[in-house]
Amino acid sequence: MVPMSQENKTDEKPVRQSRTRRRSNIPVKSILLIVIIICFGFYFYLKKSSRDVVAPYSPGQAMQEITPEADTGRIEIKAGNSEEAPEKEVNEDNGQDPGGADSDGQANEQAAPSAVARQPQTSQPSGDDNDTISFDYQYLHHVKTLNEFYHHLDRQPYMKEFNLPADSKIHFSRLIQQLIDHPPTVTRETDDLFTLLKNTAHFFRILGKENIVVLKGILDREKDSLETMLESFYALTSQPQLLRSEYSINLRSEPLYDYASFLINTMGGRLYLFRRDSSSRMAVTFYAILVIDRANDEGNSRHGIDLRPAISSLIEEMENGGKRLKFRQEYLEKLYTLEEKYN
Repeated sequence: MVPMSQENKTDEKPVRQSRTRRRSNIPVKSILLIVIIICFGFYFYLKKSSRDVVAPYSPGQAMQEITPEADTGRIEIKAGNSEEAPEKEVNEDNGQDPGGADSDGQANEQAAPSAVARQPQTSQPSGDDNDTISFDYQYLHHVKTLNEFYHHLDRQPYMKEFNLPADSKIHFSRLIQQLIDHPPTVTRETDDLFTLLKNTAHFFRILGKENIVVLKGILDREKDSLETMLESFYALTSQPQLLRSEYSINLRSEPLYDYASFLINTMGGRLYLFRRDSSSRMAVTFYAILVIDRANDEGNSRHGIDLRPAISSLIEEMENGGKRLKFRQEYLEKLYTLEEKYN
């Protein structure tokens, strides 16, 4: 009987390493060496080729150019959107000007520049005529008047108590845009009580309590500036592109006409005016009449308001109690002209 240990030993056989496996190391090393050589060759090829590649155009900030026209007294602002349009060379010999459209032929959307910039600037030319903002040069002094008033407000101690989320120019431009986007009801106001109440509280509903408090605070303290501000803003309503570029206000003629009609011809609008002091009421009414008169001249008076009662009433009020108005004589001269026009 063979012992267990010996039996196990007899069954064990020496493990022989495969010659095939030993030999396989040689071709693997050869393949790795070939791959390394190819990689180095490809690397040096790319390095050499990169020297001939021109660096890509890095777009900069769009520049604007303001060019007054001596003959017409108008100004043009050309805005080039260099973030979307690639850089192109201008051929000075033949006067060729690169276009500002993208590969699909669509014009690039332009950011509106400030209209009161005075420093010389360069602009990237654009082939789209819509990129040019044109307006009368004489209206820039109205922009300056409004901006100086906004700057004056920002320096007043009482304005700091209101804690506005932005400076006066930005904040009140946003409020104006809110009013433009939500005009009041002008026709059939008294058909139901709900519409009448909405009109009576129109400014409160659109602007909110906090902004109404701010506006009342300004009107109480800046009464001497109200007429000048109204004059400048009314003048700029005939230059919507200038309002858009300087204040980001997208003014349309329809809501402006609605507000003028609201103040002249609705119970809610007239109640609002009679809550103001007499000078403010007369000045606002005067410009509301001018807005409606302009709509009549342009054929856009869709509400068909008869201005004769409003003109006669305002003339009488200014003649008897308008001595505090700064531009009282100018108002009356214009009203007399309108009275003759509509009679």
